[in-house]
Amino acid sequence: MKRAIKRSKAIILIIVFVAIGLAAAFFRYNQEGFTGNRVKNPDSYLLEIERMNGTDLHSLDLKTGDVLMIQFETLKGSLYLEIKAPDGNTIYRGDGKETTDFTVDITESGVYTIVVCARHAKGSIQIDIKNERLEQ
Repeated sequence: MKRAIKRSKAIILIIVFVAIGLAAAFFRYNQEGFTGNRVKNPDSYLLEIERMNGTDLHSLDLKTGDVLMIQFETLKGSLYLEIKAPDGNTIYRGDGKETTDFTVDITESGVYTIVVCARHAKGSIQIDIKNERLEQ
């Protein structure tokens, strides 16, 4: 009888330690973080993501006639890009799975917000400003 009680206590103790270990691993896996290369300039935005959980923001001061040249690719997990106009309206929203190389025309001058949301993501986002007015 005493042997069975000791065995039951040992099993319960093992189960508790395994549960604590799994909870810690799950917490660490879902923790916000970024591993990779991030460059935020007044005329560009680059994310080369090895692993990202969370949200990243960048603002670009754009002029009417500017064109955003975007390369966006999701390799793993979920990666979501949203571009908001100065009035708060969304001018682009996507996940980088279908369209990976495209442009967005700017029709209103002001500060635009780039929002990137990631969950266990790997991929890249590069946004450069092409100024049509200066190239003519």
